[in-house]
Amino acid sequence: MGSTNKHILDTVVSSKSSSVLISPTAEAYNSLAVLYKNKNANNKVINLYSKSLDIREKALGLKDKKTVNSFINLADAYLEDKNIFKALELYTKVLQIKMEISPKEDKATAAIYSKLGHIYAVEENLENAAYYYRKALNLRKSLLGDAHPLTARSYHELGYFYANLAEFEAALPFLQQAVDIRKELLRMSHPDTARSYHNLAICYYQLFEYQKAHDCLSEAITIREKFLPKDDERLVSAKVNLEEINRELSNNNTTLLLFPFVFISNSLRRLFGIKSKQA
Repeated sequence: MGSTNKHILDTVVSSKSSSVLISPTAEAYNSLAVLYKNKNANNKVINLYSKSLDIREKALGLKDKKTVNSFINLADAYLEDKNIFKALELYTKVLQIKMEISPKEDKATAAIYSKLGHIYAVEENLENAAYYYRKALNLRKSLLGDAHPLTARSYHELGYFYANLAEFEAALPFLQQAVDIRKELLRMSHPDTARSYHNLAICYYQLFEYQKAHDCLSEAITIREKFLPKDDERLVSAKVNLEEINRELSNNNTTLLLFPFVFISNSLRRLFGIKSKQA
């Protein structure tokens, strides 16, 4: 362990019960949690964030900003550890506390809405998922305007969500808006811009608009070639799909079904460690 890491650990171990040291001790636990997070040691991260929360809750009370941040850190850690039920419980509690502190919603509130949308989507509670995705989008538009990366993320999330339901026409305007914002703010070399183009291509393909699908997928490939190795699975797969689209355009052959959107749904499940239901 490096000297900086050792100093943090020593701070945690040597901390006394004095109220003067309560805040630094909580901070030390948080810092150590970040170090373990980088090593994917989820159990230790949860344990450290729990200790930090316990200290802050006792010293500062529930309605202190630092205590709220500790709740969010712990909820995020549980989500990362695939414990979506515990994460849901904590995110819900955070929203209740924030509402008691002030009815004014902020960027952190929008981030929680977004995460609740993810959780409910995985749980296939579609009504709640759509509700929280839209709350996140509307709040980000209100706070940040359209020309912001976080607003673009919310547009992408809603498009992604509707595409997973095979509602491709509903998904299109959200994904297109995400593309427009990202290519303006992040330029044509950012992974998020490529991701939006790729998902937009999938929607166009499923709607039999093959030329638009071709154009969007070509853009996604061009961007990804700037930062992915040639043998990366995502890049190889996209190029195979592009070849198939070219054949579709040449032969007017509509019998092939390329990259069905279910793979995105499976990706979402893998993100949270949820096994797909058996047919």
